[in-house]
Amino acid sequence: MKKKLFGTILAAALIVSQAVTAFAAGESKEGGMSLVGDSAGKYELVEATADSLPELAASAPEVMAKIEAVNSGAETLQSVADLAPELADDLAGKVMLTKFFDLIPINGGVQTEDGKYRVNLSVPALTENVSEVKLLHYSTSRNVWEIVEPEAVDYTNKEVTVIFEDLSPVAVIGKVSGGADASVGTSPKTGTTYSWAAWLGAAVVLGVTGTAVYRKTRR
Repeated sequence: MKKKLFGTILAAALIVSQAVTAFAAGESKEGGMSLVGDSAGKYELVEATADSLPELAASAPEVMAKIEAVNSGAETLQSVADLAPELADDLAGKVMLTKFFDLIPINGGVQTEDGKYRVNLSVPALTENVSEVKLLHYSTSRNVWEIVEPEAVDYTNKEVTVIFEDLSPVAVIGKVSGGADASVGTSPKTGTTYSWAAWLGAAVVLGVTGTAVYRKTRR
Protein backbone atom coordinates (compact mmCIF):
# COMPACT_ATOMS: atom_id res chain seq x y z
CA MET A 1 0.00 0.00 0.00
CA LYS A 2 2.88 2.33 0.80
CA LYS A 3 4.25 1.82 -2.71
CA LYS A 4 0.86 2.60 -4.19
CA LEU A 5 0.54 5.74 -2.10
CA PHE A 6 4.06 6.83 -3.05
CA GLY A 7 3.26 6.29 -6.71
CA THR A 8 0.10 8.37 -6.41
CA ILE A 9 2.01 11.20 -4.74
CA LEU A 10 4.56 11.14 -7.55
CA ALA A 11 1.74 11.30 -10.11
CA ALA A 12 0.24 14.31 -8.33
CA ALA A 13 3.65 15.98 -8.22
CA LEU A 14 4.02 15.39 -11.95
CA ILE A 15 0.67 17.06 -12.60
CA VAL A 16 1.75 20.08 -10.55
CA SER A 17 5.14 20.35 -12.33
CA GLN A 18 3.44 20.19 -15.73
CA ALA A 19 1.06 22.92 -14.64
CA VAL A 20 3.90 25.17 -13.56
CA THR A 21 5.75 24.54 -16.83
CA ALA A 22 2.66 25.29 -18.92
CA PHE A 23 2.00 28.44 -16.92
CA ALA A 24 5.56 29.69 -17.39
CA ALA A 25 5.46 28.97 -21.12
CA GLY A 26 2.22 30.89 -21.51
CA GLU A 27 3.64 33.87 -19.66
CA SER A 28 6.85 33.99 -21.67
CA LYS A 29 5.03 34.27 -25.00
CA GLU A 30 2.72 37.08 -23.98
CA GLY A 31 3.75 40.45 -25.39
CA GLY A 32 7.09 39.17 -26.59
CA MET A 33 9.20 39.67 -29.68
CA SER A 34 12.64 38.56 -30.76
CA LEU A 35 15.31 39.34 -33.31
CA VAL A 36 15.54 37.24 -36.48
CA GLY A 37 17.39 37.13 -39.77
CA ASP A 38 20.21 39.64 -40.20
CA SER A 39 19.21 41.32 -36.94
CA ALA A 40 20.04 38.32 -34.76
CA GLY A 41 23.29 39.10 -32.99
CA LYS A 42 23.26 42.67 -34.30
CA TYR A 43 20.80 44.07 -31.77
CA GLU A 44 19.66 43.40 -28.24
CA LEU A 45 16.07 43.58 -26.96
CA VAL A 46 15.47 44.42 -23.31
CA GLU A 47 12.03 45.02 -21.80
CA ALA A 48 11.70 48.76 -21.20
CA THR A 49 11.79 49.51 -17.47
CA ALA A 50 13.23 52.24 -15.27
CA ASP A 51 16.05 49.86 -14.41
CA SER A 52 16.96 49.15 -18.04
CA LEU A 53 16.54 52.80 -19.08
CA PRO A 54 17.86 54.86 -16.14
CA GLU A 55 18.73 57.85 -18.34
CA LEU A 56 15.18 58.05 -19.73
CA ALA A 57 13.75 57.62 -16.22
CA ALA A 58 15.84 60.60 -15.12
CA SER A 59 15.35 62.89 -18.12
CA ALA A 60 11.70 62.11 -18.92
CA PRO A 61 10.09 60.39 -15.89
CA GLU A 62 6.58 60.89 -17.27
CA VAL A 63 7.51 58.96 -20.43
CA MET A 64 9.13 56.16 -18.45
CA ALA A 65 6.12 55.95 -16.14
CA LYS A 66 3.77 55.74 -19.13
CA ILE A 67 5.80 52.97 -20.77
CA GLU A 68 5.84 50.91 -17.59
CA ALA A 69 2.11 51.48 -16.99
CA VAL A 70 1.22 50.36 -20.52
CA ASN A 71 3.56 47.36 -20.30
CA SER A 72 1.94 46.23 -17.05
CA GLY A 73 -1.60 46.73 -18.36
CA ALA A 74 -2.34 49.43 -15.77
CA GLU A 75 -2.97 51.89 -18.61
CA THR A 76 -4.13 51.43 -22.20
CA LEU A 77 -2.19 51.96 -25.38
CA GLN A 78 -4.46 54.92 -26.10
CA SER A 79 -3.24 56.64 -22.92
CA VAL A 80 0.04 57.40 -24.72
CA ALA A 81 -1.94 60.18 -26.40
CA ASP A 82 -1.91 61.95 -23.03
CA LEU A 83 1.74 62.73 -23.77
CA ALA A 84 1.44 62.84 -27.57
CA PRO A 85 -2.04 64.16 -28.58
CA GLU A 86 -1.01 64.17 -32.25
CA LEU A 87 -0.94 60.35 -32.19
CA ALA A 88 -4.51 59.95 -30.89
CA ASP A 89 -5.96 59.04 -34.31
CA ASP A 90 -3.14 56.58 -35.05
CA LEU A 91 -3.65 54.81 -31.70
CA ALA A 92 -7.45 54.66 -31.86
CA GLY A 93 -8.70 51.08 -32.23
CA LYS A 94 -5.20 49.62 -31.95
CA VAL A 95 -3.86 47.06 -29.46
CA MET A 96 -0.40 46.16 -28.26
CA LEU A 97 1.06 43.17 -30.11
CA THR A 98 4.19 43.42 -27.98
CA LYS A 99 5.30 45.24 -24.88
CA PHE A 100 7.72 48.14 -25.11
CA PHE A 101 11.29 46.96 -25.54
CA ASP A 102 14.50 48.93 -25.69
CA LEU A 103 16.28 48.17 -28.96
CA ILE A 104 20.06 48.35 -28.59
CA PRO A 105 22.52 48.07 -31.52
CA ILE A 106 25.53 45.78 -31.25
CA ASN A 107 28.60 46.95 -33.21
CA GLY A 108 26.46 49.47 -35.06
CA GLY A 109 23.56 47.15 -35.79
CA VAL A 110 22.44 46.78 -39.41
CA GLN A 111 22.51 50.18 -41.08
CA THR A 112 21.13 51.36 -44.40
CA GLU A 113 23.15 53.53 -46.79
CA ASP A 114 21.72 56.68 -45.20
CA GLY A 115 22.71 55.58 -41.69
CA LYS A 116 19.32 54.37 -40.47
CA TYR A 117 18.76 51.06 -38.69
CA ARG A 118 17.04 48.10 -40.34
CA VAL A 119 15.59 45.60 -37.87
CA ASN A 120 13.86 42.24 -38.42
CA LEU A 121 11.51 41.28 -35.59
CA SER A 122 9.62 38.10 -34.83
CA VAL A 123 6.17 38.92 -33.38
CA PRO A 124 4.30 35.79 -32.16
CA ALA A 125 1.02 37.73 -31.75
CA LEU A 126 0.97 38.65 -35.46
CA THR A 127 -1.90 36.82 -37.19
CA GLU A 128 -4.09 37.31 -40.26
CA ASN A 129 -6.64 39.01 -37.98
CA VAL A 130 -4.23 41.89 -37.41
CA SER A 131 -4.13 44.82 -39.82
CA GLU A 132 -2.53 48.28 -39.84
CA VAL A 133 0.62 46.93 -38.19
CA LYS A 134 2.85 49.77 -37.03
CA LEU A 135 5.62 50.54 -34.55
CA LEU A 136 5.09 52.94 -31.66
CA HIS A 137 8.47 54.46 -30.91
CA TYR A 138 9.82 56.96 -28.42
CA SER A 139 13.02 58.60 -29.61
CA THR A 140 15.27 59.32 -26.65
CA SER A 141 17.61 61.34 -28.85
CA ARG A 142 14.84 63.54 -30.34
CA ASN A 143 12.50 63.42 -27.31
CA VAL A 144 9.45 62.61 -29.40
CA TRP A 145 6.77 59.92 -29.72
CA GLU A 146 6.25 58.70 -33.28
CA ILE A 147 4.52 56.07 -35.39
CA VAL A 148 6.87 54.17 -37.70
CA GLU A 149 5.50 52.32 -40.73
CA PRO A 150 7.09 48.88 -41.23
CA GLU A 151 9.04 48.20 -44.39
CA ALA A 152 7.49 44.73 -44.62
CA VAL A 153 5.01 42.54 -42.70
CA ASP A 154 5.30 38.75 -43.14
CA TYR A 155 2.18 37.08 -41.74
CA THR A 156 3.34 33.59 -42.66
CA ASN A 157 6.50 33.79 -40.57
CA LYS A 158 5.08 36.34 -38.10
CA GLU A 159 7.86 38.81 -38.80
CA VAL A 160 8.08 42.57 -39.21
CA THR A 161 10.90 44.49 -40.91
CA VAL A 162 11.28 48.14 -39.95
CA ILE A 163 13.73 50.99 -40.47
CA PHE A 164 14.36 53.39 -37.58
CA GLU A 165 16.04 56.79 -37.65
CA ASP A 166 17.36 56.10 -34.16
CA LEU A 167 16.91 53.37 -31.56
CA SER A 168 15.07 53.51 -28.26
CA PRO A 169 11.85 52.07 -26.71
CA VAL A 170 9.51 50.53 -29.28
CA ALA A 171 6.35 48.41 -29.36
CA VAL A 172 4.50 46.72 -32.21
CA ILE A 173 0.82 47.68 -32.44
CA GLY A 174 -2.04 46.78 -34.77
CA LYS A 175 -5.78 46.63 -35.31
CA VAL A 176 -7.40 43.28 -34.50
CA SER A 177 -10.55 42.13 -36.29
CA GLY A 178 -12.85 39.13 -35.92
CA GLY A 179 -13.27 39.46 -32.17
CA ALA A 180 -9.70 38.35 -31.43
CA ASP A 181 -7.74 40.24 -28.80
CA ALA A 182 -3.98 40.32 -29.04
CA SER A 183 -3.57 43.15 -26.56
CA VAL A 184 -0.76 42.66 -24.09
CA GLY A 185 -2.78 44.19 -21.28
CA THR A 186 -6.08 42.39 -21.90
CA SER A 187 -5.25 39.05 -23.50
CA PRO A 188 -6.47 36.10 -21.42
CA LYS A 189 -3.71 34.31 -19.52
CA THR A 190 -4.72 30.77 -20.40
CA GLY A 191 -1.71 29.42 -18.54
CA THR A 192 -3.18 30.71 -15.29
CA THR A 193 -6.45 28.83 -15.75
CA TYR A 194 -4.67 25.64 -16.70
CA SER A 195 -2.32 25.95 -13.76
CA TRP A 196 -5.09 26.30 -11.18
CA ALA A 197 -7.05 23.43 -12.73
CA ALA A 198 -4.02 21.18 -12.53
CA TRP A 199 -3.33 22.11 -8.92
CA LEU A 200 -6.95 21.33 -8.08
CA GLY A 201 -6.68 17.99 -9.87
CA ALA A 202 -3.56 17.09 -7.92
CA ALA A 203 -5.29 18.00 -4.64
CA VAL A 204 -8.25 15.77 -5.52
CA VAL A 205 -5.95 12.84 -6.31
CA LEU A 206 -4.13 13.21 -3.00
CA GLY A 207 -7.39 13.64 -1.10
CA VAL A 208 -8.96 10.51 -2.55
CA THR A 209 -5.79 8.52 -1.88
CA GLY A 210 -5.60 9.74 1.70
CA THR A 211 -9.22 8.79 2.33
CA ALA A 212 -8.65 5.30 0.91
CA VAL A 213 -5.59 4.79 3.10
CA TYR A 214 -7.45 5.98 6.20
CA ARG A 215 -10.35 3.61 5.57
CA LYS A 216 -8.07 0.65 4.92
CA THR A 217 -6.10 1.38 8.09
CA ARG A 218 -9.27 1.42 10.20
CA ARG A 219 -10.39 -1.86 8.69
